[in-house]
Amino acid sequence: MAEDSVYTTRVAKKLEWFGLTIVKRYLTKNKDSRDLRDVHSNPEFYDKDIDLVLNLPNAQKMTIDLKVDSYYGSDPTRKIRGLCNPDSGFILLETIGQLQYDRSRRVSANGTLPVRQKADVPGWFFTSSADEVYYYFLALLNTETQLNPFYAEYVKLVNGSQPTDEVENRLLRELHVDRDLLLSFSLSEARAWYETAPETVFHGYAPAPNPSYLTLSKRVKRDLFMSNGIANSHGSIFPLVKPVSR
Repeated sequence: MAEDSVYTTRVAKKLEWFGLTIVKRYLTKNKDSRDLRDVHSNPEFYDKDIDLVLNLPNAQKMTIDLKVDSYYGSDPTRKIRGLCNPDSGFILLETIGQLQYDRSRRVSANGTLPVRQKADVPGWFFTSSADEVYYYFLALLNTETQLNPFYAEYVKLVNGSQPTDEVENRLLRELHVDRDLLLSFSLSEARAWYETAPETVFHGYAPAPNPSYLTLSKRVKRDLFMSNGIANSHGSIFPLVKPVSR
């Protein structure tokens, strides 16, 4: 990625990195940081939807798919593009990753059956091969302009296969967090729950438009998702990892 294109990168991608930085520090707090591998920029893991690999006791590993959501702000009138939005109260389960806009049909190769130009693609809720999803609600009070230099430096380091710890430490000192909440859940258990859950627990879809397709996520009340025992709450984690001011 060219450095000048960093500033036009979707804010969602930047928010993902901000959240990833916080969650990594949380998972390695008072532990050996080598027990956690950040693989979110490793092409080998792209189709698996795996961002982190955590070493566990007894030579076991846990793979994590991290989701970062900005709809957790404390002020219903405050909106900072892509970084802070009013608390929606929902957790989003992406069931359709690409619902194609083009619904036209053409004749198949054998000349008999009509087929769609391009197939729809299931969402991460069905395709991710991670053991667990870490769903991080993060509402920031910084502006994108304030955080762009950190992201530009980070991208340059990643492209050069250089360590990113130092820029991440500086980022953590500069972040101003309104509210944050980390939830985690087993994908296999969540999928089993989804198959038997009554439609009344879902509250429609949250669409995310792209140039040629639409991403759709089913909305579930966050409190209900936790009270049903599907998700575990880690509470607010930023205060645990924020560096002490000097």
